[in-house]
Amino acid sequence: MVVGFQLNGYLLELMNVQYQHSFCCNKLTLGSIYDIADVVYGAAFKSALFNEEKVGYPLIRIRDLSTFSPQYWTNEAHPKRVFVHPGDVLAGMDAEFTPCLWQGEMAVLNQRVCLFEPAANSGVSRSYLLMALNPLLAFIQNYASGTTVAHMGKGDLEALNVPIPARGDLERFNTIAEPLREQIVQNSTQNRKLAALRDALLPKLMSGEIDVSRVDFTQLNSHLLHYVQRAVHTVAIVLDERNSVETVINTVLSEMQGLLDSHQLKHLTITLRRVLGPKQTEPGQDLLALFLTAKEVEGCSPKTIAYYEATLRHMNTALAKPYTQVESDDLRRYLNDYEVKRGSSKVTIDNIRRIMSSFFSWLEDEDYIVKSPVRRIRRVKTAQVTKEVLSDEELEVLRDACESKRDLAIVDLLASTGMRIGELVRLDRKDVNLHERECLVMGKGNKQRPVYFDARAKLHLTEYLSSRADKSPALFVALDSSARRITVGSIELRLRDLGRSAGINRVHPHKFRRTLATHAIDKGMPIEQVQKLLGHAKIDTTMYYAMVNQSNVKASHRKYLE
Repeated sequence: MVVGFQLNGYLLELMNVQYQHSFCCNKLTLGSIYDIADVVYGAAFKSALFNEEKVGYPLIRIRDLSTFSPQYWTNEAHPKRVFVHPGDVLAGMDAEFTPCLWQGEMAVLNQRVCLFEPAANSGVSRSYLLMALNPLLAFIQNYASGTTVAHMGKGDLEALNVPIPARGDLERFNTIAEPLREQIVQNSTQNRKLAALRDALLPKLMSGEIDVSRVDFTQLNSHLLHYVQRAVHTVAIVLDERNSVETVINTVLSEMQGLLDSHQLKHLTITLRRVLGPKQTEPGQDLLALFLTAKEVEGCSPKTIAYYEATLRHMNTALAKPYTQVESDDLRRYLNDYEVKRGSSKVTIDNIRRIMSSFFSWLEDEDYIVKSPVRRIRRVKTAQVTKEVLSDEELEVLRDACESKRDLAIVDLLASTGMRIGELVRLDRKDVNLHERECLVMGKGNKQRPVYFDARAKLHLTEYLSSRADKSPALFVALDSSARRITVGSIELRLRDLGRSAGINRVHPHKFRRTLATHAIDKGMPIEQVQKLLGHAKIDTTMYYAMVNQSNVKASHRKYLE
């Protein structure tokens, strides 16, 4: 059973690897959760009718999502009763929102647990739902509110921007991922049968009714060996990294060491290497894993590491040669083909070049190669497009368009602090010092910094907080009675609507940040102080944000040069 659970973990990891490989580098359109899934909510069964005598159907509660073993049964014929089958995608709506693949027996769904079914004619599989929902629900959890635990509601799901891949990409992913999901279901079924057999045999073994000396362990181990080989065969479908193959082989052998004799272990080793061997790629894949580990040690965020991995893996697949044999001309052709086929911008191409440079420079520093092939590839020139900022008149018009005290406070706080939208939604009441007109935000890289707001923002923020009757610690909450923490998506949508009603084009949270930087420099604030105010690690980023007013340049020319 331990082996079965371990293999299911590997299969889920492999499914995630295939998901990242299939979609992370492709352009995806955004849509609603209902474009890919039908969301079904559990029924409110009466707890008084729960039983532990296994009468009726097993009842899935939130706590059962981690064990796949319901503790209660119910025979209540609820009109909204929903049946869940092995392999369905579920998620809890309190405390922990991580989606899971149900690996228990058929059961009914209790309240505060929801079922995600592939939407009709969407081409989406349950495997895709499981992988795609994971970051989406994690995003909700990061900004969810609650008195003691976080809560997820229907509105949170409806506010999500859901990636919708091309039908062809989905079909290719489903071809590989769905057999993995089916294998997980088979393994889980086998685990339940083994558990039932254990529970039936254990009392007889303890009582002496069954003589252990007469059990043919060789035959039992042969069945177990066949089971492991069959499960690992599915692993071979998507494994394409040498280090992953070795990890699976070594871990399986370690787990089976206490169950098989030396002859059977040798046979298992030969079988695993024969089945998985053809899927091994060049040794350069080991170098990628070492590079990513080095970046993780340096303190890069998980998102950055995932972006590096996806970019370099896509490059390696396209070039089809070991990293140590890649030449400058190979990389030039790859960048050119990438730009032509995908219609990518110069900024995107230069980002890929920078990641290549980081990787091959690391290979050079570690003596895996003599010289980085990226040294001969110059920085890609990108067009310097002047970004729009909000004028003082437009800010006043936006304030006049606000219909609630909350929206007015948000506009003033964004305009006077220049904080990021992600920093705003994470603010709690305790983070704000109204007397000193400052608040403490958590920026990128988990770095805290103080930001400051003006008297107008203080006045409107005080009025908004005084109007609230809830006890939520969040600084900004939804306008309904739920008092849940406001999300990034809802603020973006609200600002867009305010801009339309005020007749101002492209109003979004980041525009306030750029406006503050530009106005600060125009009024003479030293660029180093603007950098600190915005929380930028490099001053070049601050200069990119700030657009100097041309009239100020003209006035300075007359002052200093005429």
